[in-house]
Amino acid sequence: MKTAGWSTRRVAGQVDRSECAVRNCWEQWTREGAHARKTGSGATRKTTRRDDRRIVRQALVDPTVTRSTIRADVSVAIVPQTISRHLPEANLKSKRPFRALPLTPKHRQLRLQWCQARSMWNVTDWQKVVFSDKSRFVLGTDDNRVRVWRHPAYDSRSTLIVMRGTLTGQRYVDDILRPHVGPFLNGLPGAIFQQYNARPHTARVSQNFLRHFQTLPWPARSLNLSPV
Repeated sequence: MKTAGWSTRRVAGQVDRSECAVRNCWEQWTREGAHARKTGSGATRKTTRRDDRRIVRQALVDPTVTRSTIRADVSVAIVPQTISRHLPEANLKSKRPFRALPLTPKHRQLRLQWCQARSMWNVTDWQKVVFSDKSRFVLGTDDNRVRVWRHPAYDSRSTLIVMRGTLTGQRYVDDILRPHVGPFLNGLPGAIFQQYNARPHTARVSQNFLRHFQTLPWPARSLNLSPV
């Protein structure tokens, strides 16, 4: 891109890097004919090969071990981020543990009753349901996240709605329910609106708006069963 006459700013915007990083890379290329990092450059590695083996061994023996526990066992003055960088060298990755929501007997009973009440629904019954769902997309390496929201029916669907920032109950009403969901449901006689129990959905302001429409009941702590 630089050889094609692009400016540093234009290249930085295209590759999503800072102008300083692009400038340094270009200067190294024009000076040395390469942009790779030199062997031995950078800070001296603080862990020995033995330390690295202990880090990897702990991660393999106990997949739930934390970086802080590994750091204390290695007894080397390193930050947790250093451990995260060492694990990929052994084809390992650090992940957040999955925690399932605890279900009481009441939760299970309500789930079962919900399924039994609709076990005999046919295609015509389900065609009346307008499902809704949202998804989050990360644009770039920072936390530049956007959320998209849509509600499809059997033979139609709404426009794709892009949401930035935190979705509160009031924003849910002002930006989604009133301008999009309400008109969409009014155009489908007998429509049943489905949404799961996210806090913006169960907020009083949202429930007040939806009282004019038929909604599909959703038991507490139920799975997101939307086919979207």
